[in-house]
Amino acid sequence: MANSKFRLGPQRGGVVFGLLLSAFAMMCLLVIGGIYLASNIRVQTAHRAGGADVSIDTPAGHLTVRAHEKAGSAAVGVPLYPGARTTDRSNGGDAVVEWSSGNGKNDRGFAVSASEMVTDDPLDKVVDFYKTQLPDWVVIHEKTGATRIELAEGGYKRIIGIRERHDGTHIGVASIGEPASN
Repeated sequence: MANSKFRLGPQRGGVVFGLLLSAFAMMCLLVIGGIYLASNIRVQTAHRAGGADVSIDTPAGHLTVRAHEKAGSAAVGVPLYPGARTTDRSNGGDAVVEWSSGNGKNDRGFAVSASEMVTDDPLDKVVDFYKTQLPDWVVIHEKTGATRIELAEGGYKRIIGIRERHDGTHIGVASIGEPASN
């Protein structure tokens, strides 16, 4: 019996040593990969009036993000609620994201635009207005009490989010789709 226990010791030590050696090799590969990526990725930013641009060059391709502080295209095709106003703290803007692969086969692009308004009217009145104005859109009532009205067609998706807050009913409009469609 004692002799068989003696034989298991070196095998168990060999397994632990193998696991430690594998973990060390994996860490070395991760460090080498990180160094390679860090030395081969270039990030450039540029600030301009009304927005900023970020350009990222990688070994696999090029990513560009053009951001605009003022949203204008989110509301295209969406009627503005009568009497709604923007607030000082309203955030909105546009961004166009484009990916150009190194081989040109997987090039993609999409645009995102969002804006927010607020009205003193109750949520139900705002929802009824949009249901009347946009009868083909899908109306989704959230468990939180908010309402979402959506349309997806032609390579883009438009979303109107309506929720009541302490300062009024907030109306958020977002558009996501191909850069040319926004």
